[in-house]
Amino acid sequence: MRYQILLLDIPDELHHALEHRFQGININFITVSTCRSATHLCAERPFHLAVLHFSEIALCNEFLIDLRHTSYAPAITVLDQYNVKDACSALQSGADVCVGAKWPVDLAADHIMAQFRRYAAYTHDKGTQARDFQVGDIYIDPSRCVVRVKERSVRLRPREFALLLYFMEHPNRVLTPKQICRGAWRMDYAQSVGRSVHELRKQIEANPAQSCYIKTVYRMGYRFAGYSSETCDN
Repeated sequence: MRYQILLLDIPDELHHALEHRFQGININFITVSTCRSATHLCAERPFHLAVLHFSEIALCNEFLIDLRHTSYAPAITVLDQYNVKDACSALQSGADVCVGAKWPVDLAADHIMAQFRRYAAYTHDKGTQARDFQVGDIYIDPSRCVVRVKERSVRLRPREFALLLYFMEHPNRVLTPKQICRGAWRMDYAQSVGRSVHELRKQIEANPAQSCYIKTVYRMGYRFAGYSSETCDN
């Protein structure tokens, strides 16, 4: 697999350190100097890591919010003046890690590499999910986090996206809450499965109160149908 890494206007010293860290890994670095170029590229191709340097925190946050509509790849922001307020703001907008432009370059590079290792290990475990596919009325592209229901674009939060992806991997099977938690979110059983199903139904169902795609199986769990039909949950 060849990983695609986006670098937006990062300092030269950090760029060289990353090139050194990624030696021996099949990497394609895509370097851009403007936010507009980065936005265009993210809309047309998937990336596995983004390292982003912005001169203004407002511009950074705006870009991150838009990025999270299409990608869940690690996003690392490089802040000229690292402070708690700006770092928290970037993290809340969609960044995974914030590093300071004035940090020791080895420390910043190692933070970035740690995020990439985690992401690469996860995508290796979920390797079959790199392709896009369709089940019934619903199309999904995991690499770009794109969802369409009968050609209608749908925006999902990461938790609901992972839930839909797991349902689509196992169509027409009854899945227990415990299976969903472990398979979709890599966590032990929690009480929030019903809430997440409810939120997902609001986004993909024409009438969430009468679900056609996600069926409730009494005292067992849920079954994903993929096609709308006249037989829906009451």
